[in-house]
Amino acid sequence: MIPTAEKIDLLFQPFAFKRGITLRNAVAMAPMTTWSSNDDLTISDEEARYYEARVNGVGLVITGCSHVTPNGQGFTDEFASHDDSFIPSLRKLATAAKSGGAPAILQIFHGGNKALAALVPNGDIVSASTMDIEATAFTPPAASRALTEEEIQGIIQDFGQATRRAIEAGFDGVELHGAHGFLLQNFLSPFFNQRTDQWGGSLENRLRFPLAVVAEVRRIIQEHATGPFLLG
Repeated sequence: MIPTAEKIDLLFQPFAFKRGITLRNAVAMAPMTTWSSNDDLTISDEEARYYEARVNGVGLVITGCSHVTPNGQGFTDEFASHDDSFIPSLRKLATAAKSGGAPAILQIFHGGNKALAALVPNGDIVSASTMDIEATAFTPPAASRALTEEEIQGIIQDFGQATRRAIEAGFDGVELHGAHGFLLQNFLSPFFNQRTDQWGGSLENRLRFPLAVVAEVRRIIQEHATGPFLLG
């Protein structure tokens, strides 16, 4: 169906979130992984210029994904958000992403069984369950290890702490990346999640981890954000 002129016009009208942030239009710059970080996983000048060249005119900017733990890195040259030492780097990204006048959202994730063994500590790929993982266009074949209860609780907190860093860096919100076979989706999937404890089995149990992440991120926002802050 071809959009009507009226529907197209709506894209360019202001859009207000209930959380108190108003966009100048409903056009968003989609999150794209650029493989452009510095070797220390900080934002490079090249990546900052990438955003500065594209953010003018849009109503919202969503960054590429940033891993919330060292073992969650899913791409080479991917910028990190798993330690306070990365706050200056995240601030550099926020400044570039907001340079066009639109709010900026930091996308955060854990690569789960799509993490790269060559880039994570000891090549230890973690996921909902222990299983062999087929190769994809971006990852070689690998084997994942099931997270322990303690590790699950730790990663839930890691998502929260990455959100705190986003707040301190000047972002206007975070987006939880739950697709593409990454960790949130690993737990939700009945294929990748073969657990028999409270984190697996029924749909309610498979949802437990993603919902716990959402709850922790909301708690951190309420505790640390001094103004409107979006969660997507």
